[in-house]
Amino acid sequence: MKSYIKLSIVLVLSIAFLSYFFIDKTLALHAANNSCDIKTIIGTLSPLGLSKYYLIGFFIIFLLTYKYKKDISKASLYIFSSVALSGIIVLLIKFIFARYRPPKFIHEQLFGFNWFDFGYIVNSFPSGHSATAFSVFTAFAMLMPKYKWLFLIFAALIALSRVAIGVHFLSDILVGSLIGALTSIYLYDKFYKAKA
Repeated sequence: MKSYIKLSIVLVLSIAFLSYFFIDKTLALHAANNSCDIKTIIGTLSPLGLSKYYLIGFFIIFLLTYKYKKDISKASLYIFSSVALSGIIVLLIKFIFARYRPPKFIHEQLFGFNWFDFGYIVNSFPSGHSATAFSVFTAFAMLMPKYKWLFLIFAALIALSRVAIGVHFLSDILVGSLIGALTSIYLYDKFYKAKA
């Protein structure tokens, strides 16, 4: 693993750890008590983190191009696999930690982990939408490095939308984003460098 990737992992996890103790509650309260145009605008990006659209879409593209466009077919399978693998990892972690979502903190002062539980209100950590966004757009960045910053900024906006609309804490989206990005980087090596 490249040194800058290791450094990024340590940095993101460190910020997420600090956020859990010092930022998450304050930011969740701010999101719940404030409404503004920017919040509304960024909130519209949230559905773009739903994995089903990418899983279905890229699998269909894979099937349609398998015999005739090998490069497109391979890229589609790579993106599909990135979303699927990151989703599996996120679901497993969600079940283990079972973290309360911000509304539980806002209305009932429940904050932290319920451990080995499943259900919408206790699956805040890590953010699945953030993992999906970063798995997809990190994959795009790997395939089209000329536009990598555009893709990564867009993924970050999707992840931040989850905090803006009050369904995730900052630490949730940081870890989710990290999982998504690392999954795509890992699978890129498997798809495109394994035979090099």
